[in-house]
Amino acid sequence: MTATPTATAGRWVIITDYPRWPSPYFAHLHRHAPQALPLSFCPDLASVSAMQPPGVLNLHRLKRLYHDPAQGARTPWAAAELLATLARLRQAGWRLVWTVHNLKPIDGGATTDTDNAVTRGVLDLADVVLCHTCADAASLRSRTGADVRVVGWAGLDDPEQPPSGAVAELMNHMCGLAVVFLLLGHITRYKDVPATAATFVAHTTRARLVIVGASCDPAISADLRRVITGSYSRVVWYPQRVSPEQAGHLYATTHAAICPYRADEDYDFFAEVLHPSSVTTATCYHVPVIAPDLPAVEEITQGRPRWLGPAGGNLGPALAAAESTLMVPGHAVDLPAHRPPSDSAHRWKRIGQIYQSLAVELLQDDPSAHTTLGSPSHRPTGEHGR
Repeated sequence: MTATPTATAGRWVIITDYPRWPSPYFAHLHRHAPQALPLSFCPDLASVSAMQPPGVLNLHRLKRLYHDPAQGARTPWAAAELLATLARLRQAGWRLVWTVHNLKPIDGGATTDTDNAVTRGVLDLADVVLCHTCADAASLRSRTGADVRVVGWAGLDDPEQPPSGAVAELMNHMCGLAVVFLLLGHITRYKDVPATAATFVAHTTRARLVIVGASCDPAISADLRRVITGSYSRVVWYPQRVSPEQAGHLYATTHAAICPYRADEDYDFFAEVLHPSSVTTATCYHVPVIAPDLPAVEEITQGRPRWLGPAGGNLGPALAAAESTLMVPGHAVDLPAHRPPSDSAHRWKRIGQIYQSLAVELLQDDPSAHTTLGSPSHRPTGEHGR
């Protein structure tokens, strides 16, 4: 398996800045992909037209593709150019697949009419739309005539290295607490971490909250520090990024993961399509989840210990219920020491197998596809069916 575009030209080309941008999503997809599906990664569309023969063009997050560097923003002109380029590539024989994580950009300012136009345009152009849950698929089928398929979801692998100094220090702190909740990941607008921390303080009495993640927004950082100051040491914040390879150590020492997502204003589309990576990661590590009751979240956590609050509403009752349950001796929720290893790897392998089957199907008119990608197989339906 190689990430060199020229070595796999005309096959499954993913448009992303990986590996220069070390996304854990693409790192895991790449690591667990079948050898028969040699993935290729390109940062943009500029070099794709020169690849021969045409193959599968796989889009993921779109916002970078219509960001105008001169203006420092996503612009209508750049959006129109993106859609025109995709149309030309389809005309040249490329098959277009969009793996939808979210319908619109989730950071970098409020969504705009330009974002809406790109979403509609790519859904109109796509041959196949891939998503992670049946809930997402149901919403997407109301928006596109393309074939919509479910590939399932996955998280992070178990750590292969011992905890770093900073992570070990955090683990020691967490292991000394009777009940500890973990909120891990980038501190962003769409999570509203200061409000979540304030709700935790107001609705719990004995549990502790450990927040781990960097913030690039001074206003959010200031709000969060004010909540921490008034928490009587029940909320602590480690304001640095923890590498995905180390995250499993922290999940192994927490009683529950808080996974907040807004569903109001600019984020109302989370009620339609959402890839909640914090939820999938916690679930693969067998950690109970405290989160809003959004369709994707409900599906991923079904049949597992969880406390869900109303979408766009107050997580307070869910936090209180989690604390109450976890404080009871002999409660049914597995303690960290009793949890099995992450089940992420087999999930990523299944996703890779679906990609491989889809590549064969989409390229079945190309004789070279059968020797490069394996024999044609059944029509893939994804982990949960169609």
